[in-house]
Amino acid sequence: MESAKKHVVLAVTLAEPGGVQSFLLAFAEWLRTKGHDVTIVAGDGMWLYAQCRVRGIRTVQLRHLKRNISPLEDLRAIRECARVFAELKPDAIHLNSSKMGAIGALATARIHPKPRTVYRIGGWVFLEPLSAWKRWLYTWIERKTASKKDAIICVHPGDAQAAAQRGITPRESIEVVPNGIDLPTFRSQLLDRETARATLGVPADARVFGTIAHFYPPKDLPRYMEACSIVARAIPTARFVLVGDGMERPAIEAAARTHQVDRQVLFAGARDHASRLLRAFDTFVLPSAKEGMPWSVLEAMAAEIPCVVTDVGANRWMLEDGAAGWIVLPQHPVALANAMQEALNNADARAEKTRRAMQIIQTRFPLERTFQENARILLGRR
Repeated sequence: MESAKKHVVLAVTLAEPGGVQSFLLAFAEWLRTKGHDVTIVAGDGMWLYAQCRVRGIRTVQLRHLKRNISPLEDLRAIRECARVFAELKPDAIHLNSSKMGAIGALATARIHPKPRTVYRIGGWVFLEPLSAWKRWLYTWIERKTASKKDAIICVHPGDAQAAAQRGITPRESIEVVPNGIDLPTFRSQLLDRETARATLGVPADARVFGTIAHFYPPKDLPRYMEACSIVARAIPTARFVLVGDGMERPAIEAAARTHQVDRQVLFAGARDHASRLLRAFDTFVLPSAKEGMPWSVLEAMAAEIPCVVTDVGANRWMLEDGAAGWIVLPQHPVALANAMQEALNNADARAEKTRRAMQIIQTRFPLERTFQENARILLGRR
């Protein structure tokens, strides 16, 4: 970019490992190469702060910012966030995740001069399978805080449409900027199949279905255990690897026991650079009930691993209506199990869909374009 140096704040709710946190690290480093000063602001967690220390990126931790809604603590978080923003005096703030989108917008409304405020949403909470009152509440919050944002960035067209239908209107515009991947760098870091399997402790002759995800309700992993049990009965050598961790782990473990697949399911734990292990998998599975534009699917496509996903968020758009992978209805274990078996056993379809997936990654989702467009909107460039 050929603009004067700016001080940019990248803000997110949690500092736990995840797709948005990894994106912010990479975006922060990219912005610094363009001459800008960057601070990352976040709430609970340790991972993001540790990664920033290694890279020399300045951070500020918000003590009162938590994932769950708590009126008293949220009011404290708004005040704390406003104080931090006022002290930092950024030229522009890039808000990420639903909670930070609301808290950060309300905080910027309290300070002067007001920085340019852009909200990047990876997936609307009100599209999750929630009770009616919760869906109404989250929609109302997004609508009320949108007017305090200069622009909203959605990662796929479906989310932009959902915002427009619900009257979520920022001061300037809603724009679509998909996630992206640096393909040469990503592929150079992939472990080969043998090494990846040895790292995970997976038998060399197993038929492996792999998932990389944070264990929280929208990923629908307890229900996935039912699909795994159907596949295991048909394919005795099948193994189901879950790379990640989180609040739902006890529920997933209980479901694995209930469906009698606890011996076939491998809990590999949360791992730094988990995508390096993708070649350990014969098939990648993401059984989510709600998504935005999942980084894990993008990475599986780039690793040329056949993908089986549910029809949520950007998945159908990314996989071009099934031309580049298998797409099934969410929360339907039988349909998911059938697609998993088809993806494993149909060699011709696997080859054709992974070939198309690679073409899509190369032409539609370069990481440099993602950074450029986020920076253009954040800094108010045309």
